[in-house]
Amino acid sequence: MKKIFWTTIFRLFIVLAFVWYLRRFDSGLSQDVSKFIWTQIVCDQNVDSENLLLLSEQLREIKLQLDKMSDSWDKTDETQNDLEVLWPKTVNLYYFNQLEDAKLPVEQQLNSSSILAVPRVISDSKNIIEDTINLLLEWNLNSAERTAGFTSEFPNQDFRLISSELKSDWTLELRFNEVMWFTSWWSARVFILKASIEKTAKQFDMVKSVKILPETLFQP
Repeated sequence: MKKIFWTTIFRLFIVLAFVWYLRRFDSGLSQDVSKFIWTQIVCDQNVDSENLLLLSEQLREIKLQLDKMSDSWDKTDETQNDLEVLWPKTVNLYYFNQLEDAKLPVEQQLNSSSILAVPRVISDSKNIIEDTINLLLEWNLNSAERTAGFTSEFPNQDFRLISSELKSDWTLELRFNEVMWFTSWWSARVFILKASIEKTAKQFDMVKSVKILPETLFQP
């Protein structure tokens, strides 16, 4: 009897792992397999009520652990899928617009409301945020956009994005290299550079806040 009981436990653990695997790809098939397991393996076994109760409790614990693993993996997959784009997607690059800024009262000029969107199309991106930031740094504005008042301190061939990481709390960490005098000096210029990067990053729903590294990068 004891041998039968532990054999049943082992068999059910293997099958439950299989059911959990199916659930990630075909939930309907998973439910059918679960019903079959209970009726054919558990109910048909010659196990007394005490051992059956113990068996049920252990199965519930196994299922709980498998569900936790599945949920953790699903969240990771969801974040990765949000960043990956396998079709053309329109994104915005945010640059300072001198003409629009000049329309504001003097005391309101040089603020984030004058940093406006320029649309671009990206396709087949494995990391849409990182690719968008890299496009921002390139500053490939056409003549019409320049005539419309868009300008920037970008590009600088030495200034580049080193890495990007989206944290579990939806904070985006962007690490850049340091270029002497490029991200310092005039306070308004530094503000525009930083705000352009932040507004470009925050257009994505998964980004709730932006942390630029090193933290001393944009200092007047």
